[in-house]
Parts: sequence; C-alpha cells; structure tokens
Amino acid sequence: MSHEIAGEIRAADGGSVAVLLLRLRRYRQEHILFDNFLNETVTERVKQSLRPEDRVFEIGENRFALLLPGVRGSNHAQLAANRLVRSFVEPINNGVQQVQVMPTIGIAVYPDHGDTGEQLLDGAESAFEQASLSNDRYALAQINGRRRSISYDALRDAIQQNRLEVNFQPIWNMRTNRLFGAESLARWSHPEFGEVNPTEFVLLAEQTGLITGFTRWSLNGTLRHCASALARNPDLHFAINLSPRVFHDPGVVEQINGAAQIWEVPSDRIVLEVTESAVMEDAEISARVLHRLREIGFGIAIDDFGIGYSTYSYLKRFPATELKIDQSFVRDLAVDPRSANLVRSMVELGHSLMMRVVAEGVETPELAKLLGDMGCDLAQGYWFGAPVTAEVFIKGLPDSSG
Repeated sequence: MSHEIAGEIRAADGGSVAVLLLRLRRYRQEHILFDNFLNETVTERVKQSLRPEDRVFEIGENRFALLLPGVRGSNHAQLAANRLVRSFVEPINNGVQQVQVMPTIGIAVYPDHGDTGEQLLDGAESAFEQASLSNDRYALAQINGRRRSISYDALRDAIQQNRLEVNFQPIWNMRTNRLFGAESLARWSHPEFGEVNPTEFVLLAEQTGLITGFTRWSLNGTLRHCASALARNPDLHFAINLSPRVFHDPGVVEQINGAAQIWEVPSDRIVLEVTESAVMEDAEISARVLHRLREIGFGIAIDDFGIGYSTYSYLKRFPATELKIDQSFVRDLAVDPRSANLVRSMVELGHSLMMRVVAEGVETPELAKLLGDMGCDLAQGYWFGAPVTAEVFIKGLPDSSG
C-alpha cells in the first residue's frame, strides 16, 4: 500500500493526503454469526461513508486501510473519521440478531505527519494505538510522528505536589437561561513541555497505576472549590469526570463519598461523568459501582453519548441521570438535517428515561437556539464560556450568601 500512497503524494501538488487505519470490533456478544452478509454490510458502510475518489483496502479481519486524496488538511480527515464512526452507531441486523460494531481509527496526513507512505502508515498505526488505549473512537498522529514523553515520575510528582490545576467550564440551563453549574477539568502546565493534553496525562495515569492518586487529587481539588462556589450560589451543580479504571478499587465509593463529606458538598450537587465506551469495557463492575453511588445521591452522567454503544439495553444497566450528547453531533446541527434529527431523537430518548440532556460543544448562538427549540435541558461550550481557573469562575459568581 505504500506504493499507492506515494502515488497520491506525488499527485497532491501541494495538497494533502490522508491515511486512516480502521479496525472494527464487536462488543462482547456470544454466539455471533459473523457471516458473509455481515462482512459485506460492514464493508458497504465503510464505503458509503467515504467519497467516490477515496480508496478502501482490506488488510485483515475487520481491518481496513483508507486512502483519502485531496483532503483539506487534518480537520478534513477527522471529519471523515467522524462520519465513519457515526455510520456504525446503529447495530447491524443480519436477520438472526443485532450486532454492535465499534470502530477505532488512527489518522495520519501528508505533509503534517510524514512525507512517505511508510511514515504515514506508521503515524496512522501510532494514532490507532493511542485511540485504542484512551477509549477514543479516533486519534490523530502527532506532528512529524513525535510524541512528547511525559514520564511517570513527572506526573507522580505533579499529583503529589499539587501542580495540577482545576478549571471550570460553565454549564448553562437552557430552560431558565441561567448558570446551572460547571464541569471540572484537570489542567497541567509542565515546565518543559508547556500545556499537556489532558487525554495524554490521564491515559498515562491509567496505564501506570497513578489513576487512584489522580482521582483523589481531582475529587479533593474540585470539591474544595465546589464548597466555595456553593457558598455563593447553593443551587449550582458540578460535574466531575471519573475513569472507570478506579471502579476496580474496592474502596472507591467510600473514597468519593468521603471526599464530599469532608468538603461538606451535598451529593446531589455532584454529577459523576463516565464515558459510555469506557464503562462498557467492564459493564458488570461499572454498573455495580454506579448504582452504589446513585443510591448515595450522586448524579451519574453518560458522557460522549452517541459515539459508543448507545443502545437501550446498555442504558438500562446504568442508573444515569444525565445524557451528554457528543459535540460531533452538535456542531453540524445547523447544516446537516440528519445530525439535527439524531440530536432531537437523543433528547427525546433522554427525556423518556427521565434524564436531563446536556449538549456539548455549543459554540454559536444559532446552535444554542436550535438546541433550546429541541427541548435540550443543559448546554456547554464556548458560546456560554470557555474553561477558566476555578478561582476565576468563583470570583465571577454573585454572592447570594447574605
């Protein structure tokens, strides 16, 4: 395939060429009849998601290499990956049973990530591995194939010495047109590498056993600021992201509840966010832990809804109080009728299950109005406010304490 890529690079004439490595994985279902019909359906969905000039190579069982000539840079390639992901939201019905197929994609683009076919394939492979490890549906290669090497020691020291920082991004109530609360986001400014991507250091924490310490820091750092914010406005709610890796810790429920009690933050003011793809990696343990947390009073949000498993049977297993619609659906609302219909159906689904529905990635007033008209309960994104330090967020709150 390197020869084919090289030919497209020569013909690019200053343009870009993208290589995508795609693997399709079936979720843990026993006795699946993965027959010729199913294989053909998978291949057809892949081809229908691409342009006529794009080329598809089958490189193994449920594995494809995709060659996209004439793309307009990395953003265009990521849009193609997003279309592929969305094409597999619906299960495949082979006449006997429904099969949920999950795509994982690595992306590399000429000239950003390499000048030869081999370099682009290597970059796409590295990006694929990154997406697989981080439970993302797709990932983009690093510029020139270089990865910043954040060490275990550096992250351990940052956690222990409190060098990480809590940011808050506002969450807006679409019904009352008032501030509902904020999502807590971890940030790390490294003295050598500068701002480190949160996906990168959270992934490192998960891989090296630092996730327990990171979770302890995140809970206490966030709840400390929540207590200050609630003193100014007791009606606010705060969302905290959890890695399902901590669910294997037998004391995780007590740790979360204990931190809330220490900082005197009511459990019903906290929403614990988990991604649907991640919790389904060990659904039994995830469901057990989330049910215990819900019984205590914590809210439970299914994050990035729409890009993972998203079926009624999975929603039934988890005591979710919120659905967060992934921004990949939200940003196309104004220009893509199919996206609008999908988001509308997600809002209706959430409400039918007595959940609040949150839209992510709302960056324009037009999107905000469309979501409001659909009955979406909450929204966050740059139109309502960018992430800011917890101190700045709290300082901007009106003092209603007296």
